[in-house]
Amino acid sequence: MCDSKVLTKDDRQTMYRATSGCVRFKMRTTGTYAEIKLISYQDFNLGLYKITIGEPTKVMSLLDNNEQSFPSGIENLAEYHEFCVTWYSNKLTISLLGQEPYVKFNDVYNRPVVGYISYRTQSTPEHPVDWIIEISPVLLKPIGEKLFPSEKLRWVRMIDGVLPPDAMIGGFEPEPTYIARAEHNNSICPGKYVPSTRRAFVPWGHMEHPKENFEILCGFNANWMKTRADHIPRNSFVGGFSEINNEPLYIGRAMLGCKLVPGKVHVHYKLCYLPFYGQEIEVDIYEILVTPDQESEYPIPRHSPIYMF
Repeated sequence: MCDSKVLTKDDRQTMYRATSGCVRFKMRTTGTYAEIKLISYQDFNLGLYKITIGEPTKVMSLLDNNEQSFPSGIENLAEYHEFCVTWYSNKLTISLLGQEPYVKFNDVYNRPVVGYISYRTQSTPEHPVDWIIEISPVLLKPIGEKLFPSEKLRWVRMIDGVLPPDAMIGGFEPEPTYIARAEHNNSICPGKYVPSTRRAFVPWGHMEHPKENFEILCGFNANWMKTRADHIPRNSFVGGFSEINNEPLYIGRAMLGCKLVPGKVHVHYKLCYLPFYGQEIEVDIYEILVTPDQESEYPIPRHSPIYMF
């Protein structure tokens, strides 16, 4: 894990930023379960999902009390287990890191976008829960106020395979992947970093190109907006430059099967390009990374079936 933090009882009222569609954490408890909640980005008083990790693991949609149980095969919670929780387009998965998901929860309703996660630091008064998390905290003041992290986005060179402490998660395959960029054929090309391979991958010329030298995007001052083709919001984050007249390249991502893959947006071709299993995959409906420094301009005509979420 990158920037890790061990939660204590004093952290029970703290929420943590979770806008990447994926969180990764370690957990242990002497009890029989541990609980987390996924909370709306627009309203931090609005819980969306409650997840009870144990045998079995339960997922409840808090907006309609729809609950499902899934066998986890985890018999001993007294030892640390490392989990990956993902959500995208009302589909939620849970897996032990590096394994296929054992929870696949499909919500039939459109939900507000997830923005925060809270960790319960005990299952019962006698049984504390120890969490080790990698998401930078968002500390809450009294109800009605909230503080956002102020870390500006910046690129940090990857050295000796050590993730920078505030590396931004960009997707999942199913392990969390991070946003990277590297030089390729006279361009500065955005792509992805896959921790298990210790390499970055960038899309170019119908192929996925592995990179040993690359930079990782760090910071938390960003959100994802759904768009298509060359509909680029004014506050989209420039992630690199094309070999064609130094045109800006933006950072996009899209679902390919059950994997959420980050890549580059090239306005000249009106497409988002994703590095995936040796290929460069083209998509014209995708999410683009934006910064909240100014009011977002809705990038698509409102009669379009595409919408922000």
